[in-house]
Formats: sequence, C-alpha cells, structure tokens
Amino acid sequence: MRISIYKILALGNGEEAEISLEISNGNETQYIKGKVSASMLSSLELPAILQKPIGVDREKCEEILRSMKLYSAIRKGLDLLGYAKNTAKALLEKLKKRGYSADIAEAAVFYLLEKGYIREEDDAALFAENLAKKKAYGKQRIRRELFHKGFPEDVIRLALDSNEIDFSEICLKRIRSMGGIKIFETSEKRKKAIASLLRYGFSYEDIREAREMLCDEEDEE
Repeated sequence: MRISIYKILALGNGEEAEISLEISNGNETQYIKGKVSASMLSSLELPAILQKPIGVDREKCEEILRSMKLYSAIRKGLDLLGYAKNTAKALLEKLKKRGYSADIAEAAVFYLLEKGYIREEDDAALFAENLAKKKAYGKQRIRRELFHKGFPEDVIRLALDSNEIDFSEICLKRIRSMGGIKIFETSEKRKKAIASLLRYGFSYEDIREAREMLCDEEDEE
C-alpha cells in the first residue's frame, strides 16, 4: 500500500490546515481530506507548507486520520456549546449521537474541559441559583435536577454548598404561593402541605423555619 500527503493548505490565518491524503493499494486509489488545528499539525511533525508530496507509513496515516476526526469533534462540540450550555456528560452523548466514536468524543470533551469551554462548576452554581429563586425549589429537588442535567456529584455538591441560598426563605416563598399560613390550618391540610413541600425538595428544617417566619409576620400584622 502506498500512502502519501499531496497537499497541506493553511486556513484561518494559519490557525488550522487542510491535509489531503492519497491512499493506493495498486488497484484502487482513495483520496481523503480533513482539517486539523495548527497545534495538531505541529504534533504530527508535518510542515505548514508542503513543497512536494511526501510518503507516510500506515501508523502515521492512522495518526493523521485520528487528528482529523478529533478536530472535527472539537469543532462540533464548540458549535453545540454555542447553542446552549452543556455538561461534559451531555456533550459526550451528543457527539456520539452525531457519529463520533466514544474514544474521539471523550478526547474532544476532555480538550474542551481543559481549555475552559465547559465550565461545569460555574454553570451548576448558576443553574442552582435560578432553580431556587425563579422556581422556588428546595435543595434536594435542585440536586435531582442537576444530576438529571448530567453534572457530576462533586460539582453538584460544590454548587449547593458554596451557593449562598437561604432555602428557608425560598420555602417561605413557596408556602405563600400555595396559600400562606392557611395551608397548615388543619392536621389533614398540614400533612398535604408538608408532603408537597418535601416533593419540592425542602427539608423539615426549611419548612419549620419558614412557618416560624410566616407566623412572626402574622403576629406583627
């Protein structure tokens, strides 16, 4: 088998390059084109400007083809991140659904994490704050939502522990939306109200403190 690189074309002010390969087994000839970043081109030990076609062995060819696939996956990952924030886990699944192998998809996601394009800690903290303030969710409900979004456990724990969210105040907001102090008037109503608040992710302590604040407000009036 004869493998040669017959063209290297600089693109994007030298930030990337298009490599053209010719692969021939004597009977058939295959032409393959693909893009790599400038840093990948350097790692492949290929020149930025090709004076004449150069032959490469099968191992080098496979290395070049992998770099092409990885660069394509990275670019697709950046496109997806441009549309919406994604966790590493979510982006990995999206890349695999678009035909990239698990190996290539994982390498692309690792690159995007390393370069700061995916900022899971910041995204999780912002998502947690929005769920608390805009949807009046408690800590456990937010934890479930973050897990469902694909955030890893250590990131979820950090987002909930470091975020200065007063869940008693959030619980008070939820109680007001449910009807205020009247939802605790009878034993049956109280049980239903507490069960509902627990489903929204509030702890018994959050509920107790919120009720006390509500009672204090009633007394002041």
